[in-house]
Amino acid sequence: MKHRIAFVGNSALTMINFRLGVMKSLTKHYEVVMIAPPDCELTLLEGTEIRFIPIDVDCKGQNPINDIRLLAQLKRIYAEEQLDFVFHYTIKPIIYGSIAASKLGIKHIDVITGLGYTFIKRNWLFFLSCQLHKYALRNTNAVWFLNQDDCDNFVKWHLVQSEKTHVIHGEGVDTDHFVATREPDKPFVFLHCGRMLRSKGVELYIKAAARLKKDYPQVRWQLLGPLDALNPDAIRPTQMETWVRNGIVEYLGVTNDVRPFLECCSCMVLPSYYMEGVPRSLMEAAAMERPLIATDSVGCKDVVLDGVNGLLCEKRSLDSLVDAMRKILELPEDKLRCMGKKGRELMLRKFDEKIIFNEYLKILQKYLK
Repeated sequence: MKHRIAFVGNSALTMINFRLGVMKSLTKHYEVVMIAPPDCELTLLEGTEIRFIPIDVDCKGQNPINDIRLLAQLKRIYAEEQLDFVFHYTIKPIIYGSIAASKLGIKHIDVITGLGYTFIKRNWLFFLSCQLHKYALRNTNAVWFLNQDDCDNFVKWHLVQSEKTHVIHGEGVDTDHFVATREPDKPFVFLHCGRMLRSKGVELYIKAAARLKKDYPQVRWQLLGPLDALNPDAIRPTQMETWVRNGIVEYLGVTNDVRPFLECCSCMVLPSYYMEGVPRSLMEAAAMERPLIATDSVGCKDVVLDGVNGLLCEKRSLDSLVDAMRKILELPEDKLRCMGKKGRELMLRKFDEKIIFNEYLKILQKYLK
């Protein structure tokens, strides 16, 4: 009889987009259950052996009653499913899932996928989150991080013991799925891909576009990703409409398949000062041999090797971003092509989904003998 393992997160969409490959691969060895809010179509789970269990998670809410309900909900599901091992992702599943698993004696690992908006400002929310993490992580078997900076911060803040930590290289990219099939469109196209948040550098990207359009009128600037109205850091739809109406940017909306947009773009840009884990958008673009521009900050600098597969710019600096974009625009095509190929080589060597799958399999074999 196979051991039963669960993957728990605050969004079915995110779980499928980021972890479907790993979960599918593990079904060869274990019974796999995915536990998350049903916030998307689940058609991609059809034909797999992954079983889905819906839960309610008040991701942005600060009502303790809802969090107590989440804890009770997870504890009940874990007990009913008789789970042997659990992987938790994102803040609330990590905190309340870890508490539930600990009370039931279930082995578990918490995966810190990035520190995000909560850890940017040192306010009451930051200190509350630290205390909750410290309590929840006491009995976890291990805490995984996607970059060394986040790992060092959690140890420095005394949230986890250093001997429990482990760094994996992102959540992996499917290099068989993300493959360059043609040259980018002409004229030159910059693409920013991700949630439309200020901390993801969207406003900086727009300001850089407005400044450079005077010298490069044929260049196109595009944005791809959801407008998250519930997030206080989100770009408002009215603001996006104004940018589009003024001819600064093309807003492409959302998509279930970013590959056609990556094929069209000449360079991926992410001037983020968000506390990234390892940005999936940069990994996917690199796998498709597109040069990158990103901030010299947590997570981004793991994917962008300055001058090799792209350029790094200073965090929150419009001048630095403009300078990086101008340098990319002035590079000859063979140099851009070389950057793209170096990016794919890096993905194959360090970030390939198969490498990440082996990390999961190795740890499960250790604990589920």
